[in-house]
Amino acid sequence: MSTILGDQGHRANNFDALRLVGALMVMFAHAYALMVRPQDIPIVLGYPLQTLGVVIFFAISGYLITASFDRNRNPITYLLARSLRIFPALVVVVLLSAYVLGPMVTVLTREEYFAQPLTDQYVVNNIRLFAQFVLPGVWDDLPYPSAVNGSLWTLFVEFLCYLAAPLAFLFPRLLRPFAAIVAVFVIIHYAEAPIEESPIFWAVRLRDAAGLWVFFAGGAFIRFALQAWPWFKLRGDVAVVMVSAQTVIAWSFPDYALETAWLTLPYAVLTIGLARTPYVSRTARFGDFSYGLYLYAFPVQQLVIDQWGVHGAVRNFLTVLGITLVLAIASWHLVERPSLALKDKILHRRVRPGSAEPTAPAADREPESASA
Repeated sequence: MSTILGDQGHRANNFDALRLVGALMVMFAHAYALMVRPQDIPIVLGYPLQTLGVVIFFAISGYLITASFDRNRNPITYLLARSLRIFPALVVVVLLSAYVLGPMVTVLTREEYFAQPLTDQYVVNNIRLFAQFVLPGVWDDLPYPSAVNGSLWTLFVEFLCYLAAPLAFLFPRLLRPFAAIVAVFVIIHYAEAPIEESPIFWAVRLRDAAGLWVFFAGGAFIRFALQAWPWFKLRGDVAVVMVSAQTVIAWSFPDYALETAWLTLPYAVLTIGLARTPYVSRTARFGDFSYGLYLYAFPVQQLVIDQWGVHGAVRNFLTVLGITLVLAIASWHLVERPSLALKDKILHRRVRPGSAEPTAPAADREPESASA
């Protein structure tokens, strides 16, 4: 495995494969959670598997989103580009859930379903990243009742990261790693707050959001450290030692795990992600399906349980994987790729008079995190 630290802009890396693994981890863990068997969810490095999958997304995002803003400091085009990545596919899955899936599975009549305020509220709220899980009369009697798409809450958490990332560039390059470290420990304070003292904002508990923000900040720290500190490198042997130590800390001193996980997990994820592994680095040559898998898996899992009953988590996962992959492929080709093409046009810096050649758009250089 060759790590690309001197050529981090090269498209041939393992980020696409890692995001796909993260989405599959979330899907597999939800197969247990939606059957109300949380005790059977695999625990890795002290985290439930679905949480670790989302951590992968946020660590990659912290690195790549700060890199994206570093290349194009225009805040308008930056936010427009971020919005074009996250919202088009989200809008489609929300509309399909409310106006196609909902009428098919609700216990209400079609007229009653569309007369309920919750139906249109589901669309409006989720598009503005205010997570609403409930549709009227939908899946109230499932083992995990009334939740149509429980994955959507993380999108608001990630979008706030998009808004916060440019603040790091108020500091000189040499100070950015220190600014990221300060941010990490402020975030940890909120992530470790007692649940009864943690406020809820925009349908998300601050404690839960902070538990993901810390890994975005960790990914950003690594990006800044690689730029500012010549001695800072990503090494596979160091990553193995750090993960081994994190395993011991997670099981022996769980109350202190986050104080080291914020660096250990992003370090390991980015060491793998920035490597160029044969075949693995070409995972997305047919398309980046990780965001579509993340968006569609939860409602498909609930639909499978509703239609065919509870038949084991592994069977649920395999059945859902086939259906969701088809939806993710359609989402990529019909929604996400056209949106990314528009994003690339917006980010493309045209040739100025006297310049030798155009600068390629950011998306041609590094893949960007689809979501949490």
